[in-house]
Amino acid sequence: MHKNMNNKIKIIHIITRIDVGGTADDITTIFNKLDKNKYEQILIYGPGQVDLGDTVRNYRIPELKRELSLMDDFVSFWKIYNIINDEKPAILHTHSSKSGFLGRWAAWLFNLLATFRIQHSKIKIVHTPHGHVFYGYEFGRLKTRLFILLECLTSPITDRFIALTEGEKNESVKFCRVNPKKWEVINSGVGLDDALIEQSCMKIQEKRKELGIGSNILVIGTVARLVPVKGIMYLIEAVPLILKSYKNSLKFLIVGDGLQKDAIEKRIKELNLEENIILTGMRNDIYELMSAMDIYVQPSLNEGMGITLIQAQAVGLPIVASRVQGIPNAIKENETGMLIPPKDPAALSKAVLKLIENVDLRKNMSARAKIWVCETIDGCRRFSPERMIKMHEKLYEEMIQEV
Repeated sequence: MHKNMNNKIKIIHIITRIDVGGTADDITTIFNKLDKNKYEQILIYGPGQVDLGDTVRNYRIPELKRELSLMDDFVSFWKIYNIINDEKPAILHTHSSKSGFLGRWAAWLFNLLATFRIQHSKIKIVHTPHGHVFYGYEFGRLKTRLFILLECLTSPITDRFIALTEGEKNESVKFCRVNPKKWEVINSGVGLDDALIEQSCMKIQEKRKELGIGSNILVIGTVARLVPVKGIMYLIEAVPLILKSYKNSLKFLIVGDGLQKDAIEKRIKELNLEENIILTGMRNDIYELMSAMDIYVQPSLNEGMGITLIQAQAVGLPIVASRVQGIPNAIKENETGMLIPPKDPAALSKAVLKLIENVDLRKNMSARAKIWVCETIDGCRRFSPERMIKMHEKLYEEMIQEV
């Protein structure tokens, strides 16, 4: 079972939804860059469209949704099981919580029934949570406890886990008491386009003019989905505290869109901050917008790693970010940025003010940030797609060899 008729290792990936974000980027990178002479990859995914090229075999399961639904989840489970039974992969790689739960138990059932067959090679199961859901989300206490319980029940049937950062690994081990030896830390692959970054940095004044920002104005910015877990509302609450000292010399730039957009716009109006905060919506010119910033803020309540943190540091922005899950591993505290408690506008404003008032500190963090994210490890940049692929291939090979 471990190799198909072309002598390739067959891997099935399962994800609930491929949309904009780090998880989708990681999976796209794995499909595009994993050695096609060695691996055959198949994708199972839920509602929505996916474009991974004509050569990628895929199965779409409309019932595989993020929301809890006994009927849809039951149907999804059996569809996943039947695909696994037909394809008989060497490895099942699940991504994120819902598909991770259903996919791993479907593979467990296949492995259980396989013991009664003449050839009963078992599927190896690896799970990448892409950040856990144990805190920071507005699920409610009961649903959060349910998620923790389900993961604790499913962890024992999982051969290996991939964490995006040491922080994610440590917190997952703590919540579910998983053997830390089962975990491998593989950072998300962030493709940094040096030429594009350099070109963007040369367009600072042009981009500021487009946004209506003067050259003498200091810009504090962020790029994020406008959803509660990203903590943008806490940034909004911190703005008046910062403006007390710098009313006419600051602008705040928020790039992104999402379900919380209307609530954020309403709060901005309530605080009379329309002149101080610019909401751009979704944009494709992220590096140009980041280059127009002076300080980057990431007030997330939970974050597996934070791809925009890597991009912001590559541009040379000093960081103010929440001390949650993977963020402390995505920056170097007091060297490339400052960490603050989540949900704390006062602490956020204090850190931002410190960077505003200390030009030398900003410059030093800016220089160190570029060096940090571009540092070479084992021949690849720390957060590069190439390093991520190397580490995935190494893990897959180890799993195949394990008895």
